[in-house]
Amino acid sequence: MQKPPSHPYPKSASKGTVTNSRAFVETIEYNRFVEFCDACRHFRYIGLCYGPPGIGKTLSAVRYSRADQIVPRDRWTSEVSDELPIDTLLYTTSVINTPSRVESDINLAREKVMSIVLDPMRREAAVVLEEIRLEDEKRRREIMDRPGCSPCDRPAVDPTYFETYKRYQAKERAVLDPTTLILVDEADPLQMNSLEQMRSIFDEGTAGMVLIGMPGIEKRVARFPQFYSRIGFVHEFRPLDATQMQELLEKRWTPAGVTLPDEQLVPKVIASLIRMTGGKLQALDPPSH
Repeated sequence: MQKPPSHPYPKSASKGTVTNSRAFVETIEYNRFVEFCDACRHFRYIGLCYGPPGIGKTLSAVRYSRADQIVPRDRWTSEVSDELPIDTLLYTTSVINTPSRVESDINLAREKVMSIVLDPMRREAAVVLEEIRLEDEKRRREIMDRPGCSPCDRPAVDPTYFETYKRYQAKERAVLDPTTLILVDEADPLQMNSLEQMRSIFDEGTAGMVLIGMPGIEKRVARFPQFYSRIGFVHEFRPLDATQMQELLEKRWTPAGVTLPDEQLVPKVIASLIRMTGGKLQALDPPSH
């Protein structure tokens, strides 16, 4: 069995966090998905997660990765809307997924995650260096304003500024890549060369990886032995059964934007909703306009 790398994985902040972007219920299937992703992260394996559309795979990936908490500041940098760390990267496969594009997109996403870690340090460095610069400028101005001082007597820059700059640069270089798991959503379109690029990214890094797709992806990937040999876990994301759906409806859970009547739902209505949705929570969501 492949041993976990020496990289000191932080404990994931994904489990048990609360997001405000939309209603989310942590179902049994979501908790199983969390356990599956945690195992891929801890043992640094590639995992395969598959299931039919509409059962919450993407919503679970967004929830687990906390991608909805990332706020882009510009093309290169991002920040989070809370104080918890980001350690999981969520990448959605494009229809056009050449190996070079896959590598470029994931590298850019990792740089943004890294910027979340480095940004506070960089802001602190900017403040400290500006204070040193102003003090240095004040000292030089005082010297230059003395009677009889000529431009040739301009004092050298205080080395404290450069020493402080180098110290902060060293601290940045010492920061490890915070990404310890890469979730690849809608992985079905990945062709052989792109899968090989994914394998290369996995082999070169210190993060686990999870491919999320439709039923059948596990059979297609099995045709690529070099990639398939890295797979340590396979997880089937199942629809909720009738008991779980009934429990949610009896607790009056609804998606964002849906309001139930004040009266308790009668068993006949609950049974109809269970039958119509087939255990797919997405079917309870109102259509977006």
